[in-house]
Amino acid sequence: MTALYFDLDGTLVHHEISFEEMFERARHEANVSDHDGLHDEYVTSFLDYFGECHPEPYRAALDDLCNDFSLDTDGETFADALIEVELSHTDLVDGAHELLASFADDPDHELGILTNGAGHVQRAKLETHGLDSYFDAVVVSCEVGVGKPESGIFEVAKEKLSGDGFVFVADDVERDVLPAQRAGFTGVLLSESVDSRADNCVEELSAVRTLLA
Repeated sequence: MTALYFDLDGTLVHHEISFEEMFERARHEANVSDHDGLHDEYVTSFLDYFGECHPEPYRAALDDLCNDFSLDTDGETFADALIEVELSHTDLVDGAHELLASFADDPDHELGILTNGAGHVQRAKLETHGLDSYFDAVVVSCEVGVGKPESGIFEVAKEKLSGDGFVFVADDVERDVLPAQRAGFTGVLLSESVDSRADNCVEELSAVRTLLA
């Protein structure tokens, strides 16, 4: 049996608007006044918490922001608004459902998600788009305490599924595919551009089914 892991953002789902636009929409939803440098400071703080695999990087960064700028809301309210905006502006990559459904009754494959992110947010994306039922394992950096490109998250993934071989499908060669290959996975790069460093390259998700037939 082969354990087939997918990245989430950029591979199975994509964002319809920029993160800065998401922040601005959430700011309006939370009735927060604008301040010079507000978004930039949020990004810096969020990336710090995200890199540390804090279990709630959105809320932690927005708690800091509310305190530093004396905002007329609290971090939890702002975070809830931001997460809701992100979920509502995330859409499926073409062919995602069809590909995953094709593996649903396949005894030769088990499916997993291997993603950097906050656990409750990434799991909500799966549920929002009806993907959660396809997966036997979900590995999220802020739940397991280590993220890509570190080898540790790939070792956690190996423990979650008992495959004879491991495959990882993702859209970023540097942060996803090459680290996975170093950890013993067969890498599949989803990209319109061929990169010879990847074990395999596909332009569309549907090609993964043919590749693993």
